[in-house]
Amino acid sequence: MRLERSPMPPLYLDYNATTPLLPEVAGAMRPFLSDFFGNPSSTHWFGLQTRQAIDNARGQIASLLGCDTDEIIFTSGGSESNNYAIKGIAFAREKQGKHLITSRIEHPAVTEVCA
Repeated sequence: MRLERSPMPPLYLDYNATTPLLPEVAGAMRPFLSDFFGNPSSTHWFGLQTRQAIDNARGQIASLLGCDTDEIIFTSGGSESNNYAIKGIAFAREKQGKHLITSRIEHPAVTEVCA
């Protein structure tokens, strides 16, 4: 597949779906796309290297936010994050009532978990 560049730079307005990576982010990720690709739940060398990198990142973010590392949860994307957050609040407050309020304009990733 050959991609062509537009003579005018396109205007991208869907940053909720995906965003371009900063060069610094791409550089930091590059080793984990080629050399350190192991499943972080595995006990072999590749997995342990990846697990260490994830733990380091979790520690950096926790330090930046002033929270504990066990409060930092990485998800695979927006739908999983919505699901985790909505269910977390709903289960934590279920004694106050078992209903959620949302609107028709919400993304299915929100409305489906609310249902």
